[in-house]
Amino acid sequence: AVMSTNAFAEGQVFYRYGLSHLSTDRGGQTFTDTGGANGKNNDKNGHGFGAGLDIKLMNCPMFESNTLLGEIFVDYNRFSNKKVANAIDVVVASDSSKKEVSVSELAVVVAPKYRFDGLGKFRPWIVPAGLAFLVTSPPSNTTNYLDIGYHAGAGAEYMIVKELSLGIDYRYTMGVGDPQLKVKYSSFGANIGINF
Repeated sequence: AVMSTNAFAEGQVFYRYGLSHLSTDRGGQTFTDTGGANGKNNDKNGHGFGAGLDIKLMNCPMFESNTLLGEIFVDYNRFSNKKVANAIDVVVASDSSKKEVSVSELAVVVAPKYRFDGLGKFRPWIVPAGLAFLVTSPPSNTTNYLDIGYHAGAGAEYMIVKELSLGIDYRYTMGVGDPQLKVKYSSFGANIGINF
């Protein structure tokens, strides 16, 4: 019972909105805009919504005031959303009329999170290295849409009251599989956290 109580002390559920930037656009691919013949789906800037769960694992052995957390973070970003030629319509029916196609990314991240708790209500944190499971839409030219990758971040939060925090952060995600998916993006965000 003591271990269970400690494991869930000073945890948090948070909700995040962010502005994101794709390092390389995906315009000119088969499924994003059918090669760009009727316009390219090549925007690199977008926005995203996310939510996460932080669970306290332990106090740092060397610095008792700091906390090691386990973070589970789900993040959706849409980078481009244009009316372009849809690949399936072109192949199946020779229909090159423009339809709306979104270039987006869903990331599910599991990571250690190190929080500096010795500064009162102000609590900076870092995510040095997390494992990201990535779902990319539309798929690449080789029809791959799943990838794994690396996730890192840094941020800070301010505890308004014991149960509520407001924060800002920067996060970076990079896929390591199919290079045609071009999964490399950064995001600046703001979040609201419910502490428990």
